[in-house]
Amino acid sequence: MRVSLVLAFLLALGPLAVGAASAQTQKRTQPPKVPAFSHQVEREKANENLLMVLGGTLGGPWIHMAQDISVAVSDGDNLRILPLAGGGAKSNLRDVLLVRGVDLGITRLDVLNDAKASGEYGPNLDRRVAYVTALAVDMLQVLARPELNALKDLHGKKINVLPKGSVVPILLKALGIEIEEVNLTLPDAIQEMRTGKIYATACVCSVPIPAYAGVGADLGFRLLEVPYTAAIEESFLPASLSSETYPNLIAKGSKVQTIGTNLLLITYNWAPGSERYRKIEKFSNALFSKFDKLRPPPRHPSWRDVNIGANIRGWQRFPAAQKWLDRQAAEAAAKAPPPAVDVTQARTQAAKVAPHDAAEQERLFKEFLEWSRTRPKR
Repeated sequence: MRVSLVLAFLLALGPLAVGAASAQTQKRTQPPKVPAFSHQVEREKANENLLMVLGGTLGGPWIHMAQDISVAVSDGDNLRILPLAGGGAKSNLRDVLLVRGVDLGITRLDVLNDAKASGEYGPNLDRRVAYVTALAVDMLQVLARPELNALKDLHGKKINVLPKGSVVPILLKALGIEIEEVNLTLPDAIQEMRTGKIYATACVCSVPIPAYAGVGADLGFRLLEVPYTAAIEESFLPASLSSETYPNLIAKGSKVQTIGTNLLLITYNWAPGSERYRKIEKFSNALFSKFDKLRPPPRHPSWRDVNIGANIRGWQRFPAAQKWLDRQAAEAAAKAPPPAVDVTQARTQAAKVAPHDAAEQERLFKEFLEWSRTRPKR
């Protein structure tokens, strides 16, 4: 009888026990509650530390460099760099000055100098635009057919210039060379050179130009030397192309002299304390701190030659970027060992103080050495 009562009691509890267990299982497997999406909050979060950087045409070296910057510097919503295709050096300058949302752009020193001299974007351009850092050196690279041996042989010939509106015809004219200009893509221009329809193609471009590097040695094409003259020294500097860069075009161990101009990463010169200044400051600190990430492959080869501390004559660095460099210089100086004692100079000074007393000279000399050893390290 007692056994029957126990069984009845357990059977009565069964559904309750099963139900409780089922409720606990459901509670454990229920997905966590997703916080409500706020469009305004997320919009502000997505834009707070977003910067847009203008590179160049798709497939070209400048958009490659802008993408490199984005990969090296971006840190989620803490700092996000959005690389954009740009229209070239002059177009990028105009967009940095005028287009909403554009924070930075890649341009060339010769374009900046020409715009400042012409006043086409208003007065005091060198106060309204600042550079964060110098980048690579773009070089004038003139690829010619085999029958052209020197730059003067271009005179009167049909020559491809990239892009349209390039400074190349102006540079050639300054050297007394007039050309018949056409504007083709580099692959199309090289094909036209093969058939003899044009004689050369030229551009002020980053090194190497993939289309040049792919030219076979069997074609006999060559890179022409370009002289450096005082007339262009404000915007250009002497440069050279090596056989390491173009082994199919330059004999091993040889170089071709040419001219180059600095690439610059520029921004509008925002007032300190403004929101746009804060964003460029944050970007500058991150770029310089992580710059070593830009040097190894698969980043663009020109990063390996960049000196972020290089100063550009006639233009100012963005103040926050300059402050970062100044801090690094001060820290390096503080860590540097004190200069070595010039023993010869110390003995000479001791001899001047006590010219007729060798013992006093020795005492002064040793006293100076001890003072040098114990003085505070700065």
